[in-house]
Amino acid sequence: MMTPASREPIIIADAGPVLRLAAAGLLAMLPRLNRRIVLVDRVEDELVGDETKPFAIEIRNWIESEGMALLRVPTVIGEGIRSLRARERSLEEEARLKASLRNSGELALREFVDFWRPDETSSAVVLYEDRKVPNLFLEVDYPVTFMTTRAFARTMALWGVNLDAPAALEAIAGIYDLKPAMIGEIDPDTPVDLRPLPAVLKEDQEQ
Repeated sequence: MMTPASREPIIIADAGPVLRLAAAGLLAMLPRLNRRIVLVDRVEDELVGDETKPFAIEIRNWIESEGMALLRVPTVIGEGIRSLRARERSLEEEARLKASLRNSGELALREFVDFWRPDETSSAVVLYEDRKVPNLFLEVDYPVTFMTTRAFARTMALWGVNLDAPAALEAIAGIYDLKPAMIGEIDPDTPVDLRPLPAVLKEDQEQ
C-alpha cells in the first residue's frame, strides 16, 4: 500500500493522469514525492509528440526537469512506430502505422508489464484513467496499488503534500472527464482469479 514513508515507483499507465494533473496545475506536486516516475514511450508520445496538443509543452518541460527521477521506458512497439515514421512509407505501411497508433499505448503498456520489475522495492503504484489498465496488471508477481487521478489527488491532500489538489482537480472536471476516486490493491499471494479490480472509495459510495 502506498504510504507517505514508502518509496514505491509510480507508473503512469496512460496519458490521462498527466494531462489532467497538468490542466489542474499539479504536475509540480510529483517531484515532491521523492519517488521514481515510470513513463512508457508510447504514453510519452501521446502526451508530447504533437506540441499543438493542450499542455504538451508544459508536460515536456516537466519530463525534462525530472531527469533521472523519471524512467522513460522504450518498447518494441514504440521503436517500431518511430522507425516507420522516420522513413518514406508505402500505402500499406501508412495503413499499418495508423492502425498501430490506435492501440499503441495499451500494447506498449502490456509489453512493459511483461518484463518490468520494481528496482529497489517490491511494489509499485499505478496511476491511471483508462479502464483497461488494471486488467493488464492482474497477473504481476509483485504488489500493486492502483489509483485513479481523483484518488491520487485526495491522497496527496491527506498526506499534506498539497491540500488544494482535490479542489484544483475538480475545477477541470468540466473540461476533462475524471474517473471516480478508485483504489485497488493486488497481492501477489492471491490467486489471479481472485484478485479484485479497483473499487470506488467507500465515502463516495455512500453519497
